Amino acid sequence: MCVPRTDPSQQDDALCPQKNRPKAADAGGCRNFSVAGVVPPASGELSRPAPGQVYCSQYVMPAPGAATGPDSRQQAPFEVGDFIQYSGTLLADGTVSANTIEANLGIYTQPGTQPAYVAIGEFGVGSADPSATAVSGVAQETADRIFLESETTDVKTPVDIYMMDVNKDTGAITNRWITPYEMTGENQAGIPSGGITTQYTGPQPQRARIRATKAPTGLLSQPTRTVRVVQRTLCQPQPVAAGAPPAPYDQAALDKCLNDAPHVANDLRAGQYLAPVFEYIFPENVKPGDAVVPNDLWHLPFLRFGEGATTQSDVGPSVGALSPTPW
Repeated sequence: MCVPRTDPSQQDDALCPQKNRPKAADAGGCRNFSVAGVVPPASGELSRPAPGQVYCSQYVMPAPGAATGPDSRQQAPFEVGDFIQYSGTLLADGTVSANTIEANLGIYTQPGTQPAYVAIGEFGVGSADPSATAVSGVAQETADRIFLESETTDVKTPVDIYMMDVNKDTGAITNRWITPYEMTGENQAGIPSGGITTQYTGPQPQRARIRATKAPTGLLSQPTRTVRVVQRTLCQPQPVAAGAPPAPYDQAALDKCLNDAPHVANDLRAGQYLAPVFEYIFPENVKPGDAVVPNDLWHLPFLRFGEGATTQSDVGPSVGALSPTPW
């Protein structure tokens, strides 16, 4: 979404064009899934505009380059009458200095095309200590699992989750794919299989959700500081020959694809979204009354090893390992 820099009645903002908010009375109307040639997801077809509604609040943008209609390569403007949620600072004069505005809109992109857009909501990951006994000798219950909710504008294309492993010396990023079929149980016939497709089969046509309670051994070990959610129309793990070491997909090709992804719509990196992990699920006691199980902070590489301790960036040196260690 965007706020036009000019009065739309006087001059259209090319980077926040009015055509990206179609009107219900326009010739094309509010383009739904059926008009877009897509079998509606489990949630059903998009709702029709309410009587008297001016701007469409649910619609599917056509593929880029279409002769008419919205352009998915640009953002969509807020309009008078939109229902919004906002966060900000209440000022003394009663106005609000807003830092975040979210509209109650369902804007989708033509499935299978880029640019498309994703965002990450609530998520957390276990610290993945495989030991049944804590360093203190106390029985513990470990959490080798992840939960994550994201939103996508493409109702059919799977999305994948990657942990962003950072080389402790150079700062180079390797994207660890953590949503194979063994993790998600979805898209078994896909090449590759796996990914998350609940936006098509679930109750909400934009929500891709995973709640994996039993990850394959080692997949979530050493959880990272940052995760990345990616649509497969942008990048996906490329299978390699069976048995080729060290992974069943081309790691170098995947990392290059994500690193070289184009920027669109006021410099957004479409097709992916990065966010820091705010919730780590640490081991818990099995028996009440035992000594408290310590948080296994040593299983978080960015704390134990740092991230690129020998590199230099525009904002100064990168962060090395914590010293003294907090365990």
